Amino acid sequence: MTHEHFKHLLLRVVDGVATEREREEFTNHIRSCEECRREYGEFKNLEEFMSAVKLKDLSEDARSAYWRSLYNRLERGIGWILLSLGAILLLGFGGFMLIREFITDSTVSVVLKIGVCVLLAGFIVLLVSVLKERLFVRKYDKYSKEVKL
Repeated sequence: MTHEHFKHLLLRVVDGVATEREREEFTNHIRSCEECRREYGEFKNLEEFMSAVKLKDLSEDARSAYWRSLYNRLERGIGWILLSLGAILLLGFGGFMLIREFITDSTVSVVLKIGVCVLLAGFIVLLVSVLKERLFVRKYDKYSKEVKL
């Protein structure tokens, strides 16, 4: 039998799923194999330690506070997404109204019209993104209070 076979048996024995014949085979092997005997001892020590570890049960207040916090984060995330989309749509419509004459001009090429529209859309998305980031970072940025414009 290969050493890998006994490593596999080691895991089965430690997990408690080895058959009687496999346990016997492994017990005979560790009498002559120092490496497997040491590894088996380490696994047994780890198993004893883990069985002694007790997880602290959370109070009902802690559980409900966690779920409220999770709900609030989800709610705010969805709110920021909707706010950002609304701002992008309104600014996009306003930008379109600004360049409407340019878009309807038949002497301007289609490629130029598409380019200007894409440029305007990119500018609007970046503007909303930077404003949102500045709002989030404002209270944590230690340098923003020191710099006067």
